[in-house]
Amino acid sequence: MDSVMHKLPWGVNALVKCIQCHEVPGKYRLYEATKLSCSHKLITYHIEGAEFSIPWDQWCFWKNYGPENYYLDEIVPFTEVLNKQLAMFDFFDLGADVGVVSALINKYCSRLSTIYAFEPNPVSFSVLRGNLANISSRHFSCNLGVSDFSGQCKFVFNNDLGSDHEGHLVKEEDGQTKVVALDAFIAEHAIKIQEDIAIKVDVEGQEVPALNGAKHLIESANKVVLLLELHPEVLEREKQTPEDLFTTAEGIRDFQWLVPLEGNKKVDRSTSFFSQFKHQQYDVIGIAG
Repeated sequence: MDSVMHKLPWGVNALVKCIQCHEVPGKYRLYEATKLSCSHKLITYHIEGAEFSIPWDQWCFWKNYGPENYYLDEIVPFTEVLNKQLAMFDFFDLGADVGVVSALINKYCSRLSTIYAFEPNPVSFSVLRGNLANISSRHFSCNLGVSDFSGQCKFVFNNDLGSDHEGHLVKEEDGQTKVVALDAFIAEHAIKIQEDIAIKVDVEGQEVPALNGAKHLIESANKVVLLLELHPEVLEREKQTPEDLFTTAEGIRDFQWLVPLEGNKKVDRSTSFFSQFKHQQYDVIGIAG
């Protein structure tokens, strides 16, 4: 399968956007009928006047009526916390996919300084790089995975998809995908980080290594806000629980946890997460200051 992504002609793009952004009869049937044949087509939008492209075959964008509406019930509460808690801050987008969360942080947060986006999927990264170049002059986009070491891993993903955002890393010494520990990456490139930081961790099972690899970054910041994905199927595959992820972060510094999908309800750490909340996928906000 050709891994190069191609933008739709203007007229077709306008029609597909119209369908994608509305409740049109037969919308899901159209998506199902076209997702394979159009898997490497890009639908182009504009966010804050900047061109932003998304893969045809990601249903989440059809479901949410385009990238500007991407899971706003979780993203908007996250940006509200960022705006309330942080002064000028840097945003680390770990598992950036095509950059939609970075784009929305850039839209809603006036004190955002620099975006550092990491994505190991080469197909997704090709789109991410173009999107970030359009939305922000202050960004680093890196075709790398994140872990607790710097080296090589195997990246398991479906190259037939426009961007397999569920691809995951497997520790394998002769793997073809480069991974880095954030602390080592920052030191190697002599990057000066803002005193306040935000980190989105959506790395399909590498959450614990990614957090451990960013220990110095997290503990040395003035304030930190995390957005941590809890995905039941991924947790089961990795033989982990939400508590394993919370405990890893809390081993670095104290965090208070909120669930944006439940109105930023506080997580009671004295009992298990899924005894408090329905057994489904969540993004959870962690605040340390």
